[in-house]
Amino acid sequence: MRLFVAIDLPEDIKQQMGALHFGVPDAKWSKPENAHLTLAFLGEISMPDMGDAGIALGRIKAPVFDLQIEGIGVFGNDRRPRVLWAGFSSNPQLQHLQQKITQALSASGISLEDRRFKPHITLARIHRSPYEKVREYLSEYSLFRTRPFHVDHFSLFSSVLGQGGPHYEEEIIFDLEPLSLEPTAS
Repeated sequence: MRLFVAIDLPEDIKQQMGALHFGVPDAKWSKPENAHLTLAFLGEISMPDMGDAGIALGRIKAPVFDLQIEGIGVFGNDRRPRVLWAGFSSNPQLQHLQQKITQALSASGISLEDRRFKPHITLARIHRSPYEKVREYLSEYSLFRTRPFHVDHFSLFSSVLGQGGPHYEEEIIFDLEPLSLEPTAS
């Protein structure tokens, strides 16, 4: 099974992502309903390893937090961009959660890609898109931002590649811990 750990996005945020899908010729746009923030990519995993990953992820304790999508960018270089993405405002709680996830998976024997975590949502693959159009798009949407949204869980997803692109299925949901309100001394 092809698996990844991610934060799913609220429906209105997914619709906002879909509204960005124009203006770059030859771009292969991601389906808005598939929009998510990948925290760890596991790749092809056996069912027993999936069980081990689920147990490891279920032990993670981290508080709920808010996220906000902010800015548009590309992976690749200036002359040959490959991926168009929407980024996130800096968030220490997100970084902390992602580190806990990779540590838990590594400790359970799951090998992960050794790649620096760059929180983003893939908007499109842009292998043959004219550089001028990509640059215009980046300039036009440089100040793009969504409303903040609440994150109270993360999920283990499976990915099935098909004719119409990938289909993602939420396999296991892992709740984050609600913020506790400490009583104040009177």
